[in-house]
Amino acid sequence: MRCAIHRCAVLLVVMTALGACVSQPARPPIEIPANLQELARWQARGRIGVSGADGGGSGSFEWQQDGDRADIQIRGPVGIGSVRLQVQGDEMDPQVKLQTGDGVTLESQAAWDELEARLGAPVPAGHLRFWMLGLAAPGDHAWDSSAAQGEKALEQDGWRIAYQRYSSEAGTPLPVRMNATSGTTRVRIVVDRWQLGQ
Repeated sequence: MRCAIHRCAVLLVVMTALGACVSQPARPPIEIPANLQELARWQARGRIGVSGADGGGSGSFEWQQDGDRADIQIRGPVGIGSVRLQVQGDEMDPQVKLQTGDGVTLESQAAWDELEARLGAPVPAGHLRFWMLGLAAPGDHAWDSSAAQGEKALEQDGWRIAYQRYSSEAGTPLPVRMNATSGTTRVRIVVDRWQLGQ
């Protein structure tokens, strides 16, 4: 009897071990296009700092991009305050909606004006999704070959974006530290996490 129980116990252990070895169906790998301009869905989260003639501050951000629609949540005591920015449509003439931390919702030109007033510089909102990926937006632009060693610098629509550091953790090189300047306005962005195709 004892031998039978022992054999059953051994058999159970072996079956459990074999069951653990059975591979689960693997999730298909995320297809990362060779050209990042074709990447339709991505998320980024990290930290943002803003400084300008009227002061500044720092906070955190969460960015969700789905096709031509961007949903950007900024929290914390940054110079522009806690806001939610939604940008959708053609990059040259996007629809913009701005929700402020005190519950006010602004759209169209009123949203543009409020964002510019808070940041201290005109914001080409339709370009932001390209700039975040380290790309130039469609239209006139120049890459500055005199940037510091290891940096890439893009000049477009009155802004200079210096890409200071990249990471390939998401499967392709993406910027994780950048400085954007326009006049006296400076925006510093550090991406703590990229998620592609989600």
